[in-house]
Amino acid sequence: MTSQTDRPALGDPGAVPPPQPDRAAARRMLLAPTLLGLFLVLAFAGLTIPALQNPTPKDLPVGVVGPPEAGRQFSAQLGRENADAFDVETYASADRAREAILEQEILGAFVLEPGRPPSLLLAGAAGDAPTRALETAYEKVTEALGATGTVENVAPLPEEDARGISGFLLCVALVIGALLFQAVLSLMAARLPARARFLVGAGYAVIAGLVGAVLAGPVIGALTGNFLQLAGIAVLLSLAVVGIVAACQSLLGVLGVAVGALIVLPLGVSSSGGPVEYHFLPEFYSTISQYLPMGATVTLLRRVFYFDGNSVAAPLLALAGWTVAAWLIALVMERIRPYRPAVLVLPVGRAG
Repeated sequence: MTSQTDRPALGDPGAVPPPQPDRAAARRMLLAPTLLGLFLVLAFAGLTIPALQNPTPKDLPVGVVGPPEAGRQFSAQLGRENADAFDVETYASADRAREAILEQEILGAFVLEPGRPPSLLLAGAAGDAPTRALETAYEKVTEALGATGTVENVAPLPEEDARGISGFLLCVALVIGALLFQAVLSLMAARLPARARFLVGAGYAVIAGLVGAVLAGPVIGALTGNFLQLAGIAVLLSLAVVGIVAACQSLLGVLGVAVGALIVLPLGVSSSGGPVEYHFLPEFYSTISQYLPMGATVTLLRRVFYFDGNSVAAPLLALAGWTVAAWLIALVMERIRPYRPAVLVLPVGRAG
């Protein structure tokens, strides 16, 4: 019979003691995820709550159809309670105002016709907040006049996405997944060649984007009718997030994970508007909203699915710009100064 390999018992004086972990390294391994988690809590609470605690319209783009003098009087009446609530543009006809709504130049329009009460054109697909703001303003004006006209929803939301937030939720899922992927990759696979890490990152972004598009489109049925566009946008957002975190890591080392996370998640979510439109955010958030990947992608999805793909150039350019710039920085910095994490996580195999 074959004898079992002799192993020293735990109490055997001849047993070799297991190697003691380096205490400084152990502290770093414990401290890094703790600080990152606390940082995300502080960033989310500190950025998201002030952004969304009191949504108020500011410079909401709306139109007024009618004679110039009547338009000026109506604009003054709209701004009686909040002078900064609306940014009013005058249009010569209701048809031109409808076109402007579908092109996302304005979010609604008040139609003034001689001898008739004012009517309202709005786009439910622009979101609940703009719709409520326009309806509230319209009700106050018509109450003062003592006559109510008609309300026409030029671009209604489909039943499958009755609140209009499916695109935003998909963006949150893609951003969280890409952020966690790149953070873990930087620790677990830091010793792999840079080429392998970049290829894996790109591969993950493509797979995650396709999975997200399939779930939001054919499986759940929330975003339907433009699957190729949905898949392309989802992949592009995933590539942008992976690239941003990788670029921040290449520039700032382990601190770059926190900086990249701040840009793509707490700052991105809060400035995108989330369940409200970005014109309802405080000035700082509304100013940066459409220049960040999350805000640009939310707007891009809304325009592709609910406004016939009109006026997509600006948000698409913003998203593509982040993607290209981030990956170029990460690739160039890897050649100049290869990334080496302060904390390296390696799999431990069993002895014997």
